[in-house]
Amino acid sequence: MHQSHRFLGSDPADAPATARVWAGTVTASDRRRETPEHPWRGIDLDIYEKHMGDARVGQLQLLHEITAEQLAAYPSRAIGVLGVAGGNGLDLINPGTTDAVYGYDINADYLAACEVRYRDDLGARLHLIETNIDRSVAIERVDLLIANLIIEYVGADEFVAFAAANARFIGVLSSVIQRNDAAGFVSPTEYASSFNALAPVSSDIDPEALDSSMSEAGFVAVGLCEYPLPNGKTLIRQDFRPLPPIQSD
Repeated sequence: MHQSHRFLGSDPADAPATARVWAGTVTASDRRRETPEHPWRGIDLDIYEKHMGDARVGQLQLLHEITAEQLAAYPSRAIGVLGVAGGNGLDLINPGTTDAVYGYDINADYLAACEVRYRDDLGARLHLIETNIDRSVAIERVDLLIANLIIEYVGADEFVAFAAANARFIGVLSSVIQRNDAAGFVSPTEYASSFNALAPVSSDIDPEALDSSMSEAGFVAVGLCEYPLPNGKTLIRQDFRPLPPIQSD
C-alpha cells in the first residue's frame, strides 16, 4: 500500500490514485519511526538556503551548476526532483521543451515557496508533492529523476529500494551525494545548529557501495563526476539507468 501524498498547485484530477490533494497527513515512514514530525519539517527554508549558500559551504551555487549539467546531459520531457526544497535549479528548465516537472519534498513550507517562485514560469507543468521518500512511494513517470543530497537523509538501503520499486517509471536517475573528506556532516556556519535535529536521520553514503547496491537492484551506472567544495567536502554525482526487464520466452 502506498503512502498518501499531498499535491500543491495542481488540479486534483491530475493527482494519482495514491495521492490526496493538499490534505494533512503524517507519512508512513514517520509512523514507523513513531515520531509526530520528520525533523526536516522543522528546518526553515531561509535558514537552509543561507547555510547552503554561505561562502564557506558553497553547495547551493554548485548544486545549481550540477543541475544544469544534469538537464543538459539528459534532455527530458518529464522531470522529477526528489527533495526539491525551494526549487534551486528549476529556473534552468525550459518550459518550451518540458511537459511536466514533479517536485517531491517532505516540507510543505518548502513546496509553498517553490510554488510562488516557479508557478509563473512553469505553469501547469509544475506538480509539487509533499511526501517522504521511501520504498512505498510511487512516482510519476519521468525521463530524468534528480536526487541531489537526499540519499543521506533517506538511507542508502531505503533509497535503493525506492529506486527499484519505481524503476519502470525512471529513464535516468541522476544523484548527488557528499563525501566528507575533511569536515563534519554539517559544515560550520552561524546557521549550523539549526540542523542538529537532523542527526538521527542522516548518514554518510559510500559511492562504491551505492553503485553496487544500485547494480543489484537492476540499474547500470552511466556516469560519475566529482566536484570539490571549499570546505574540504566533495560532491559526487552518480547517474544510473534501469536495465530493461528480461523478456521471458
